[in-house]
This record gives sequence, structure tokens and C-alpha cells, in this order.
Amino acid sequence: MKGDGTVPPDTRDLLRKYELQPKRSFSQNFLIQPGAIAQIADAALGMGEQIVELGPGLGALTHALLERGATVLAVELDRDMVRVLEEEFAKQDRLVVRLGDAAELDLDAYSKACGSKLVVAGNLPYQATGAIIRQVVAHRAVLDGAILMVQREVRDRLIAAPGTKEYGALTVFTRAAFEVETVCRLRPGSFYPAPKVDSAVVRFVPREAPLAEETESFQAVVRAAFQMRRKTLHNALRALGDSGRASRALSEAAIDPGRRGETLSVEEFAALAKRWDAGV
Repeated sequence: MKGDGTVPPDTRDLLRKYELQPKRSFSQNFLIQPGAIAQIADAALGMGEQIVELGPGLGALTHALLERGATVLAVELDRDMVRVLEEEFAKQDRLVVRLGDAAELDLDAYSKACGSKLVVAGNLPYQATGAIIRQVVAHRAVLDGAILMVQREVRDRLIAAPGTKEYGALTVFTRAAFEVETVCRLRPGSFYPAPKVDSAVVRFVPREAPLAEETESFQAVVRAAFQMRRKTLHNALRALGDSGRASRALSEAAIDPGRRGETLSVEEFAALAKRWDAGV
């Protein structure tokens, strides 16, 4: 559902109003491009109306989500931003603002409390991107999807193909649970202050059936393969403590032990982890 075009307060005006400056310690680069804000909000509402917004900052995306009829839980780590949100949206009954770390939010508990699946949306702080994506993957069962702003290099890793330098553990763990699509790309000038890198908005669509269950063995096998990505798979898996088990698992999964982990598809990692379990 499209919004009615109401324009939120300007980022710089809000900063002046509350006598604030963007904080590097919180990776605060506020999205100021109206078209991009609308595109993110439309993409999120296209997946569901129960939104968990991570790092809402001054509330530009919050405004767009509420304008489109969403119910929003906004999780913000900066107390100053929480104060702004509570004052600017004081009359809004479809918004709950919570002080907290987005990387530690219990999405399962919140989904149960509100009685529905969730859509996660937000402009991720650079230093917490990996931890937040791991949260999204871990809670995939209670999500209708996610729309996340990340650095372009993170986007490149999320959509990378096997055998490329960008392909890694993050790719495998994420793509096992989600189909990943690029919504749009943004240059530094779309933000205030402008970061030194390009960004991208990425859509995470839950797979009807995961390509792999994220068991302890799956995690261990994938991490071993990429922690020693220049070694053969056999040598990388030997680091898990059992050379014979590594040989048997690779043979039964019909994977050449001389291959490197970066060449395996998600499905091949799943098969290898299953055989690893069977070889105990």
C-alpha cells in the first residue's frame, strides 16, 4: 500500500531541534533520499504489516512505514534517538519504541507476543551487520521476510556464486534459509553524513523449505571450509579432528576431497554435513 505522500521532518532540522550530531560510535548515517525511503517502506509492506525496524534513528523510515499502515516495533540503541522518536511520534498508537541492541532482540518472543510473523527492516549499522543477519537467519521461522540496508560489499557477499572471492560462510548460512534479492543501490550522497562506501537494500525471502538445516555439524563444516579456504576440503575438515571421518563424509557425499570449500554449493554443504553426522 502506497503512502499519502506526507513528508517527514528534515534530518538536519531534527538534529538542530534536539541539539544533536550524528555519532560515529553508532555508525549514524541517516538515509535522506525520499525515493529510497519510500521504496524500502513499500518493499517491507509488500511482505507484511507487522514490522520490526532496527536502528530507526530519527524516524524517516518509521514515518513512511506508519504512513502505509504498518504496526512498528522500533529498536534503537542510542538513547538520544529514542528520545526523538518518543517525542516526534507521541500520538502514534501503532508504534512501540524500545531501547535495546538489535543484534540481541528475541524475534521469536516478539512474534509470539503479537501473534503473527514479522518483517524485519532497517539501515544496519556497519559494525553490527553480521550479528544482525545471523539473528535474522536464526529466527527465519517467525519471519515473513526482511528488507535490510547494508554496505554494497556485504550485498555482494550475500548474492555471490560459488567459486568467487565474495562467496563465503555468510553466503551459505543466509542462502540456506532465504532467497536474497537486490532492491536498490545507493550512493553515499543518499545519506547524511555521507559514508565512504556505497550501500544496497536487500530483500530476504524465506524459502518454503530450507536448502539446509543449520545444525551444529553444518555450521562446523561450513566454517572449517572457509576458515581455511585455500586448503583442500579434506585438509580443512581434518582440522575438526578426524581425518578418517573427513574422508568418509566426502566420499559418501560424492565430493572430490581435492576441491576447495569455496566451490561448494549450499546443497553440497548440506549433503556433506549430513554425511559428517552419519560418520560419528
